[in-house]
Amino acid sequence: MTTKQLFSCCVLLAGSILVGCTPAERASEDLTVEMRILHTNDLHGYMLGYDYFQQQESSRLGLAHVASLVHQARLEQPNHLLLDNGDTIQGSAMADWAQSQGIDYLSQQRHPVIRAMNYLGYHGAALGNHEFNYGLEFLDATIEGATFPFLAANVMEADVADSDWESTRFTPYVIQSHSFVGSDMQRHDIQVGLLGLVPPDIMRWDRDNLEGQVQARDMVAAAQHFVPKMKAEGADVVILIAHTGLRHYEEYPDNAEQAALYLAQLDDVDALLLGHQHRQLPGEDYQGMPGVDADKGLIHGVPAVMGGQYGSHLGLIDLTLQRTDDGWVIADQRAELRPIGDARDELLVAMLSEEQEQTLAMLNQPLGAIDSDIENFFARVQPNTAVQWVNAAQHWYATRLQKSGELPAELPIISAAAPFRSGFGGPEDYTHLSAGPLTLGHIADLYIFPNTLRVIELDGEQLRDWLEMSARTFTSIDATHDDWQDLLQAGIPSYNFDMMNKVSYRIDSTQPPRFDGQGQQINDSHRIVDLHFQGEPVTAEQRFLLTTNNYRVSGGGFFPHATSAPVHYSGQMEVRQIIAEYTRYQAETYADEIPVKLESNWQLDIPAGTKLRFRSSGLAAAQDVAGLLPQLTLIEQDEEGYGIYQLLPVPSNE
Repeated sequence: MTTKQLFSCCVLLAGSILVGCTPAERASEDLTVEMRILHTNDLHGYMLGYDYFQQQESSRLGLAHVASLVHQARLEQPNHLLLDNGDTIQGSAMADWAQSQGIDYLSQQRHPVIRAMNYLGYHGAALGNHEFNYGLEFLDATIEGATFPFLAANVMEADVADSDWESTRFTPYVIQSHSFVGSDMQRHDIQVGLLGLVPPDIMRWDRDNLEGQVQARDMVAAAQHFVPKMKAEGADVVILIAHTGLRHYEEYPDNAEQAALYLAQLDDVDALLLGHQHRQLPGEDYQGMPGVDADKGLIHGVPAVMGGQYGSHLGLIDLTLQRTDDGWVIADQRAELRPIGDARDELLVAMLSEEQEQTLAMLNQPLGAIDSDIENFFARVQPNTAVQWVNAAQHWYATRLQKSGELPAELPIISAAAPFRSGFGGPEDYTHLSAGPLTLGHIADLYIFPNTLRVIELDGEQLRDWLEMSARTFTSIDATHDDWQDLLQAGIPSYNFDMMNKVSYRIDSTQPPRFDGQGQQINDSHRIVDLHFQGEPVTAEQRFLLTTNNYRVSGGGFFPHATSAPVHYSGQMEVRQIIAEYTRYQAETYADEIPVKLESNWQLDIPAGTKLRFRSSGLAAAQDVAGLLPQLTLIEQDEEGYGIYQLLPVPSNE
């Protein structure tokens, strides 16, 4: 029976028992279908409940723990889809191990992340920005093993016209037909459209891997093009799997990194699956943001979820679809986050036991021994051994390049590096390497990203601007204020606080920042004062070689002059490998133990009488370090386990 015949039949026999119409043909406004969307995001290669930094089991992360929630949620609602938001194949030691095996390994076996996701029966995934860290060839070989589609609607072939939206490098969207049981206990085919989006910033962050091969476009513009197309092709429900977070702009900028607020305002978007910011929605993280109901997980009325990081939560969106004359419409919706617990999928753990064994063997390769701790508990407020170890390694490697003629011999070398694990993932998320053997696992703790080394040339004024950009991390201190003041500016990640070696300087915290978050000068002030090199003031015309990483030189953090400075070296060796080589060299130089020396080459100027507080680790080890530092005093420990510390002025005799 055709739709037109069915309509005629129902009109003629309205109010009567319809003899000859099958149950599946009875269109009723009372007919509903309950549909559940299960969501993971920012797994970063954490397949097992294992903390590779502490080298111990953990119930706070890992897809194996999420899997137990997935199984329970499926029992509760058979009408479901399981989707992932991206940043899946990079970030853990197991992901590092898989990448180290190369493409030949992937031609014979599936990537362990893909094996786990295939086992759980994912229906689709978006590409995140970190999927591009290892290059397109590795990415293609990885996702080829997936039994579900990886989607990215705004990554195009390199040489296509702006008007061409069809020449996408990856699958932009899919429309899947799912047979779901309705309130009438009959099966109904629901056409579910999935669209993937990734921040266009990948062209900056992974320029070396992508330039000349692809182009990335604005996420909102991509959705504006593809969502109507999906609806025209029969999608009953449209789900955006957008690897992006939430930020309120006064005026939406093209190619915004955080676009969820604006994606939610597009017509025909029924659900948003988010990530990238490693925050939680529903939850407290987005309270008070215009257009967001953070308690219910609604963005301009559209249900949305973001589940933290590393598999800490499972996101759920429950939709009630109602049959109308115009098709299926959303009659009700609910968003929820479920935190993981001790339960885990033991089959998944067993399935990856060989990869886990080889990962741990890689991590435990000894490099040497250190005579005292390397830590970064207070790296946001004073010099520390962790960042200095990275700077020493980068400087050592650049010196080797200079001696071999690969860098100009007449220019002095300075290194810049930032703290990475600095509390974002919880009060234990800090680097603390105890005195004794140092392994590759410790190096992964010290430097968590797969960045590669870059050496650029800056003059003295540009060098100072670089440090001025770092000094944005501090609030502007009011010397006349008697009450407590927060020392650190909210929303600035630790990895954008570069410290330099071989120079000395002070940071005047009473001055306003010279640059905004986009690297644009907004004030004539200077926070960086008394900048010296080899005991002499740095002049504007001096020239330096600065060792940094590909993330910075590609524009990450928007550091002034980073993208325009002459590049003297652009290597493919990861900084982590350089740190490992440096550690081995140090072990050969010092037969027993490598000395860990702290160079106090910079300080934060604090007006006398001010009361400044900041948050750091509340661990006993952190409190022990603070007890040895006359500038630091523990005020209290908060409910999450962080320590709240007071920073005092440097004593006048120091």
